[in-house]
Amino acid sequence: MTLKLIENLQKLGFTGNEAKIYASLVCMKQAKASEIAENAGVPRPKIYGTLRGMEKKGYVRIIEGEPTLFCCVQPEELILRLRMDFMFFLSETASELNSITPGSNSLTSESFYREKLRA
Repeated sequence: MTLKLIENLQKLGFTGNEAKIYASLVCMKQAKASEIAENAGVPRPKIYGTLRGMEKKGYVRIIEGEPTLFCCVQPEELILRLRMDFMFFLSETASELNSITPGSNSLTSESFYREKLRA
């Protein structure tokens, strides 16, 4: 797990602890919360709450049992979900901006993307 990976995950909306946990789980495949906390360097009192929150966001899956195990959503699936969410929010934002901008040039996520490529 590299600092650059943690920083990039944070830029994509992960908290610091979520980024450390996700990166650790990619390497560990599945693990108990105590193992994740140790490997990721996340304080034990924060691990369960963070893992439950990550499950709600779709970043990890919980395998109920004795002991409870956690595994990460595959990176390809995560990236696809993040990309789809980003494009949806970008399109929604462009639509909202168009509705409040008199005489707008009809911003779209596609035109935004093309402009970004030219820059």
